[in-house]
Amino acid sequence: MRTRSTLPRRAAKSPTVRKIAFVILLVVAYQIWLSVQTIGKVDAGVGEVRDPRGRFSADVELGFPPERYHILQLQKHGRIAGTDGNVVHLRGVAEAGVDALAREYWIEHIDTPAKPSGR
Repeated sequence: MRTRSTLPRRAAKSPTVRKIAFVILLVVAYQIWLSVQTIGKVDAGVGEVRDPRGRFSADVELGFPPERYHILQLQKHGRIAGTDGNVVHLRGVAEAGVDALAREYWIEHIDTPAKPSGR
């Protein structure tokens, strides 16, 4: 008497299910890599000096001169106060914004501004 193959066993043999599982594995691995590479990116002093709304200034260092795309992405998390070479000065950044910025692979470092934002 032949035993019927169980659903998980049949699914494991299916090429479509294998492809879907592979894509899911890639997405999970990428998210883990993004989380691991954020370690050490944010300076310990970022966010110490806050305005009345709980926002603060931050300097975002890139490994290259920022282009329009990078400025637009940074504007999602704060106001652009200017650039100096590879550094973009942001004002009005929330703590969640720093966490989101640290996950961007093209950002090298997030630091406290060299001088206060003048508030």
